[in-house]
Amino acid sequence: MKALFALTIMLMTLAASAYTFHMPVEIDSTTTPEVLMPGDTAVLAIHMENGAAEYGVGGENARGATVSTPVQRTDLEGSAEIEVLSGDFEDVGLIGPTDRVVLYYKIRAEEDIPDGTYFLNFTVHAGYDKETIGRRIPVRIDSSGLGLARADSAGISTISLNVANPRANTLNAVTIVPEASGVTFSPEEYYVGTMDPDEVFTISFRLEPSQPNQPIQNARNLSFYSRFKNGDTWHRSEKYNTTYSPAPAASSGSPLLPAAGVAALLLVGAAIFIWRRRLSKASSAGKEA
Repeated sequence: MKALFALTIMLMTLAASAYTFHMPVEIDSTTTPEVLMPGDTAVLAIHMENGAAEYGVGGENARGATVSTPVQRTDLEGSAEIEVLSGDFEDVGLIGPTDRVVLYYKIRAEEDIPDGTYFLNFTVHAGYDKETIGRRIPVRIDSSGLGLARADSAGISTISLNVANPRANTLNAVTIVPEASGVTFSPEEYYVGTMDPDEVFTISFRLEPSQPNQPIQNARNLSFYSRFKNGDTWHRSEKYNTTYSPAPAASSGSPLLPAAGVAALLLVGAAIFIWRRRLSKASSAGKEA
């Protein structure tokens, strides 16, 4: 009996000496929206996977074994340019072999943040030995907004614009708003909706005078701006300015023609009068002779 007990203790000791804990190294992340603009609030999702089923959890004697990994705490550290709005996670629980756990953090980019890729320090405290593993989580910033440019107009009294999304992510609720003095636009604003990366839409507005009895006769300065959402944050672009010149009215003839006709008639009448007068004088001179 004593020999059996000693053998059991020895086997347990060997198993303990062979055990080496492996941390869940499969950590990746996504942000919504995918690319932030200055001032944006976003959701950062961090995915953690227990890779024990792939590489085992021990040395040669334990290779192929699988265990659940306890996660005690996670920390996400902000930076001077990006603030972490959510608290850290405590007692996340066990992650089984090949299981994935997603942790959601809310972050916010500063209003004056320059374009570029920033890294937030993420730390996981896990394992039966309470080991620590760290990762750098990338966050992309791009201040580019929608682009507006003049396009060929579809007809008289209309103006057309090309609306382009130069960003690497989708924009939502895209709306183009026109402005001008003495001009009414139809529609009052143009709702485009969702625009995918590198997508271009051509839109048109019809222009009418604000006063029905006062047609647009002179060139008018027009302004357009876009309103859209990047994730859950609203943005408004700078104004795009252009000029609209109305088509010239169709001419019904020169206003000098009637006056020229009257002058021609007067000249003809004067010539006839002079000719008759000369003819009359010549006839009188012949009779006196």
